[in-house]
Amino acid sequence: MRVASIEPVACSVGTDRERMSFLFVKVTTDDGQIGWGEACDSYGCSYSSVLATVVTDVFAPLLVGEDLVAVDPLIDRVRLFTRRRLGDSWVSAQARSAVEIALWDLLGRSTGRSISSMIGRVRDDVEVYASSAFLEEGPVEHHLAILTPLLDRGIRKVKVRTGPEWRADLDTLRDLRRALGDDVEVMVDASETYTLPTARMLAAALVEFDVQWIEEPLPQFERAGIEALVEHSPIPVAYGEHLFGLHEAIEAMRRRQLDVLQPDASTAGGISEARRMAEAAVSFGVRVVPHVCSGPVSLAANLHLAATVPSIRLIEYPPTLVDVWNTFGSGAAFGPETIVDGRLAIPATDGLGVAVDEAAAAAHPYEPPAARVAGTTGGLPDRFVGDR
Repeated sequence: MRVASIEPVACSVGTDRERMSFLFVKVTTDDGQIGWGEACDSYGCSYSSVLATVVTDVFAPLLVGEDLVAVDPLIDRVRLFTRRRLGDSWVSAQARSAVEIALWDLLGRSTGRSISSMIGRVRDDVEVYASSAFLEEGPVEHHLAILTPLLDRGIRKVKVRTGPEWRADLDTLRDLRRALGDDVEVMVDASETYTLPTARMLAAALVEFDVQWIEEPLPQFERAGIEALVEHSPIPVAYGEHLFGLHEAIEAMRRRQLDVLQPDASTAGGISEARRMAEAAVSFGVRVVPHVCSGPVSLAANLHLAATVPSIRLIEYPPTLVDVWNTFGSGAAFGPETIVDGRLAIPATDGLGVAVDEAAAAAHPYEPPAARVAGTTGGLPDRFVGDR
């Protein structure tokens, strides 16, 4: 079985909050089999055309014509040929993730097995947490409207997001915490918004709400500030969706720059690399909760990641992306109705267990985001640059 072609498929689609973009990768073999992968840049894939160029111009020539017997040797080949020019992180890792996932999907389909059964499956379903909206978007009733359908399916862990006006956000969180009750755990995503002094004040204030972690309170490149925060934070600090591969994860854990590691198979370099990151966390006593915030292929890849790492007992579930999964995905369904007692089944069919609806992808061509900042509804260019 030889790789015959590698084709990026870039899409954009409107959601109930904003317009998002995605990048899928279609790998076809010489006998006509197809595998799908997906890249994520933390919130879909805003600059899909950039990653598509890397896939087409750089990665495809290195892989077309190669035998697909095992995935890791082919991805090692890509890294060997490109790391000194493109590096191992950011755009390179994100694009490589999509190709790697597609190769795993192909290998599974060719053998009639799921990806997780090929690697070694330790669970058939996994607990999910509801990854919800920015607190500034509305009063407690707004947030309960988003969360109630998931709470009705047995989810007992939810995450909300704070913004620059974090004191006002805490007023909303106070009402929401009271409405959720003591049997629901709460996490807070700070979306790289704050300076160290503000992050310290916010972390201290969140003790009142029994928050399980505060996620990315400082920009991910401010490693010294993150390290200082983690050292004295009264609540756990989570990072990982902007860590690219094993070496970056080990360095962050060695320097105690996180308490919760959040790898993403569609960001960090692929399923194998995310597994290495997760397995290394055990030695540091770090909790592992994968990041999920993209299309159906990305979600499926991270479910298979969770199925093969014993220490992963929880993954992210963003309800705002259900329509995206339904639009582009075929195969396994991931809507709220598929959640049972707060748990989501890991696909058991060949490969990923999902594929991309090519007609739907063609009907939603990619549109560059222009001035809009991904992750915001208003597109404010200074949304993630500090305090108020």
